[in-house]
Amino acid sequence: MADTILYKAFPSREATLHLFDETGLIQSIPLRGRMLVGRNSSGHVCDIALNPQYISRRHGEIDQSEDQYFYTDLLSMNGTGINGKILCSRTEYLREELHNGDVITFGVQYMKGKPQNRVIGLFTQTETPICWQSLPLTEDIAELQIGRAVSEGIEMKDAAVSEKHASFFRSSGGWAIIDHNSTNGVSLNGKKVLYPQYLSPFDVVRIADAYFVFFGDWLIYSAGRRVEGPDEADSGRPVRGKQLCIHIVQRSVFQRFKKMMLLQDIDVTVSDGEMVLILGGSGAGKTTFVNAVMGYEKAKGKITYGDTDIYEEYERMKYEIGFVPQQDLLRGSDTVYDTLANAAEMKLPRGMSGEKREDRIREVLEDLGLTPEKDSLVSKLSGGQRKRLSIAVEYISDPSLFFLDEPDSGLDDIIGEGLMENLRGIADKGKIVMIITHSPERARKFLDKVIVLAKSTEDNCGHLAFFGSVQEAFDFFETDTFRGIIKRINRKDENGEGLADYYIEKYNAGNRRK
Repeated sequence: MADTILYKAFPSREATLHLFDETGLIQSIPLRGRMLVGRNSSGHVCDIALNPQYISRRHGEIDQSEDQYFYTDLLSMNGTGINGKILCSRTEYLREELHNGDVITFGVQYMKGKPQNRVIGLFTQTETPICWQSLPLTEDIAELQIGRAVSEGIEMKDAAVSEKHASFFRSSGGWAIIDHNSTNGVSLNGKKVLYPQYLSPFDVVRIADAYFVFFGDWLIYSAGRRVEGPDEADSGRPVRGKQLCIHIVQRSVFQRFKKMMLLQDIDVTVSDGEMVLILGGSGAGKTTFVNAVMGYEKAKGKITYGDTDIYEEYERMKYEIGFVPQQDLLRGSDTVYDTLANAAEMKLPRGMSGEKREDRIREVLEDLGLTPEKDSLVSKLSGGQRKRLSIAVEYISDPSLFFLDEPDSGLDDIIGEGLMENLRGIADKGKIVMIITHSPERARKFLDKVIVLAKSTEDNCGHLAFFGSVQEAFDFFETDTFRGIIKRINRKDENGEGLADYYIEKYNAGNRRK
């Protein structure tokens, strides 16, 4: 299973409590004022509700005093732990100040030696949203490196992180964490790691501003993105978090009273946080596929995002979808800032305050590298800047699903690769980014998955010829470039090898064996 984004923490500067149970991350709750923690019952509702029976109805309370947050145990039956310190008293309320990265264990007395049915909270107070990802620790992973320059593991672009900062590694006694003499250290459940330490379920490791929650045979983490690592596609672990599930039985049109098939039999599942290339030969149906997935042109089948059917709830879901076409519709006489301000006025909720709207505009300008050009006229922008502004206009509404048709068309290799890096940054914020491009090599190092569509000579219809990682695609088509893949599946009269039918059948046969 590939990395999957789970939930995005509340996007503000306020504190957040992230709750985990044995299934993973269950909720990220923004903290404001005074909030009661406990178990709901008839006539009694808590601000932060926990289900286990060992949780008291009035278990604890989180309150705020200016920028400081405090947790108070309200004479709970089984107490509370904060970084190993136990708050449990039958006679007085015990209050503890919370700091960024503190781990809260609810019902700590009851939970001694009982990993099941446990609930822990992670308190964070950050300037930017936190995106959580899930990673299975499969049998073929012996070590997971963490750092700014790692060959295999999780890459973190953070100045506070050393080049090879730490590693999770498998030993005879189970999984452990080791600090590789990093500059800023590693903490385990709020305490500095001085030597290799074994991990137990629900342990929380902190590296700079990133967190890793250990669950035995998988991790939930909030850091960077994966780099070249072991294949996880067949781990069998249930996916935790939203996915875009695409099941297209067929997409057809009628021409001169005759039914013409455009796409057929496509099953693909994409996870939050993934950047996906849609690759295909001439006439394979790339644009048709995108339009069908977005719900603009419905196909026979089912497209779901999380628990939501995009076709059935299109009026609501269309606000979750961003689409950047090849041709921009920008007014040359407007400035970059005015263009985004107009887009924000149209696309952001009417009830959003002016301050939050300005924050969103500034964030988008920064994400797309347009801050230095915010006062420039659109007509004076370079081709690359204009492309980024077109993307910014759609991105301003913070869509969950982002589709782009030839976003780098007309750009040279350096500018085009820079644009792809911008899109990778958007995906890393928990978005699904899907692109069509005629220059796919520019995107190669930023991609998580590749969808390959090919037009069958048997029915003159687009089919799925491959779906998987970049390296898997190259192995499948026995080539080392995207150009080589297209050459394999294009017809011979299109300077191809005419092997579309072969690879469609090869992919289908492989799926039948699974």
